[in-house]
Amino acid sequence: MPPSVPTAVRHASPAALGAFPDLFVDYCIQFEAVADFYPGDWRALSARRAAADAAARRPADRDTLADVLLDQNERWGLDAPTRTHIEALRDPESIAVVTGQQVGLLTGPLYTIYKTITTLQLAEEWAEQTERTVVPVFWVEGEDHDFEEIATTHVLHRNEVVPLDYAPDVGDNPGAVGRLPLTDAIDDVIAQLDGILPPSDFKPSVMERVQAAYQPGTRIEDAFTQLMRSLFADDGLVFINPDDARLKALSRPLFRRDLEDPKTPAARIDATSQALRDRGYHTQVSARPTNLFWLGDGGRWPIDLGTNGSFHFRHTDRTVSRTELLDRLDTAPERFSPNVVLRPLMQDYLLPTAAYVAGPGEVSYFAQYGDVYDWAGLDMPLIHPRASVSLVESKVQKVLDKYDRSVGDFQTDLDALFQEVVVETMEVDVDSVFAETMPQLHQALNALKPEVEAVDRTLGSATEAARASIIDEMETLKQKVVRAEKRQQDEVRAQLQKAHVNLRPNGGLQERTINVLYYLNKYSLDLLDELRHALPTNTSAHQIVEL
Repeated sequence: MPPSVPTAVRHASPAALGAFPDLFVDYCIQFEAVADFYPGDWRALSARRAAADAAARRPADRDTLADVLLDQNERWGLDAPTRTHIEALRDPESIAVVTGQQVGLLTGPLYTIYKTITTLQLAEEWAEQTERTVVPVFWVEGEDHDFEEIATTHVLHRNEVVPLDYAPDVGDNPGAVGRLPLTDAIDDVIAQLDGILPPSDFKPSVMERVQAAYQPGTRIEDAFTQLMRSLFADDGLVFINPDDARLKALSRPLFRRDLEDPKTPAARIDATSQALRDRGYHTQVSARPTNLFWLGDGGRWPIDLGTNGSFHFRHTDRTVSRTELLDRLDTAPERFSPNVVLRPLMQDYLLPTAAYVAGPGEVSYFAQYGDVYDWAGLDMPLIHPRASVSLVESKVQKVLDKYDRSVGDFQTDLDALFQEVVVETMEVDVDSVFAETMPQLHQALNALKPEVEAVDRTLGSATEAARASIIDEMETLKQKVVRAEKRQQDEVRAQLQKAHVNLRPNGGLQERTINVLYYLNKYSLDLLDELRHALPTNTSAHQIVEL
């Protein structure tokens, strides 16, 4: 069996990981509790067919969209299956399953890969269930101005988490980070990666892909997409970069509506947010008028609603009238960038989106967006949770087996688990010994107390004080015994620490921290295809994959 083939896939409730918001957990395992915040049950065939019909009916300039996609994907390495899918979007009966992610360094954390795998799986499954052409689409999000959020990724090295930092001087507000050309600093990142990844049969192929994509002078969004394309070659995955003047021109009516009626979306989100809080759920997004940014030569600034119908570019001294802003929308739509509220609306305005593959945070914020979709005259697609996965290497599985532990036992704090394991593995059952001793002490004191009070009735309280002191001393003694045993359990801690670093690096979920290149270097690029076939499309559970 090739080393890339998962040997087993087990399931765990997302609640058992202690890492997901309650809203997401309920969405996955008891949808009926949150059904009124979403367009339909993502698991139901009837809901899928209804969503497909609605997506196909949605008015769209499919020919212009396809022309842009052909042009963009040529830049990233257009293959025949992708070309076929792009051409299929011209057909008004075709639909799309979409996902998207920020342009994280070297593809970012594993969840970017899991989103993509789920999208490819669903495109095939929906095609069978709806008898339509279903196109998998990846929305390349490079317009954010938070450079730090995308400039670091992490790999494992000898059971330690090693950050890889791309750190050129980009200033406080670099504008759309995806547009930034890579500097020579990227060569240091690639060299560091090359030094960290151990030699393997698969390393030359992995590094070749990285080096081909991440070259000085290449825009960050292009490097990200080229690497993703190389990892999912011949899968027919269509990439779309919304930071394109032609796509922004197609989106003018949506942007215009937001500028002409900036208060309604915020009011609707606020009302839905309160309904979520009334049920005890958190809210992911705080809304304010408007939902657009201005992309200038020196940065990306939120456009805030001012007084008397004017607008203000936040963090600047610039104020413009609505008329001026609408004129700029007509002449330079590429200057406008959607925020977290308007981004999915733009996506579904451009694409015949029947389903969106979402992470936990996205599932949460879509709960707030139903009435905003109505305001925009759009049908919200079905929201399908991406695969959530823990990859368990054999060295980690041995630790789990040795101490009879599961992935869910490893949470943010390792100390509590370590103490549990130490107590279980101690030759002396400390809890039992002290549990047997304490009743005997209480019995002796109970017998002594009447004798003491017979001598002097005021000494009863002294006896109780002595009891409390003895109890405190016994608890102190117990903890000393446990600590002494802990000192003898260095090997236990080291093994648990190894498992913890692999399963909960930096205290978070593996999928939110570790980069896929570590695993591809060790288990081959075939791992992606194996995961695609091994993981179920019912993503209501967290998947535990043994490698």
